[in-house]
Amino acid sequence: MNEPENPVNSGSVRQRAFNVVGWIAFLLLVPPALSMIGLPRLQELIAARLGAWGSPVALVIYFYIILFLRVFFGSDQRYAPVLMGYLTSFVYFSNSLDIGFMAWLRGLTAGIPPLSYRYMSFIAGIATIFIANALSGAKKGTWIIDAILLILLPAGVLVAAGVYLPGLLGL
Repeated sequence: MNEPENPVNSGSVRQRAFNVVGWIAFLLLVPPALSMIGLPRLQELIAARLGAWGSPVALVIYFYIILFLRVFFGSDQRYAPVLMGYLTSFVYFSNSLDIGFMAWLRGLTAGIPPLSYRYMSFIAGIATIFIANALSGAKKGTWIIDAILLILLPAGVLVAAGVYLPGLLGL
């Protein structure tokens, strides 16, 4: 006979703990985000204390590492959307932060007005990670739906935001 799962078993406690770890990872994105909107004090404090280890790029790398721990030890069912989300969000983060080997991408997108707003790309990167995490928990899914929701949807929203928001916000 099948017994109902005990909510206190080690798997669910482990999953809950690593889901909290995943949420904590997002705190690492707060200093670069604040810096982008003109409040650089927290980022400067972290960089002063940690040097290059506290740069915005380093914080994003730590974010990915900690989030990977959440994915690996947490409650995810599927890894394809997570990997697709990581790659897509990295492109958006590369467009918003000074990542040395991705400078060519920033150079290309700087000339395209809808893509030249750094903070919009940063928000698109965060949104992509949220969507990827939500899709990873789904038991059923296809890579086509994942690609639409993780690549096409954020790209379309980013371009639309770059076209319409600057005029509305007076940028």
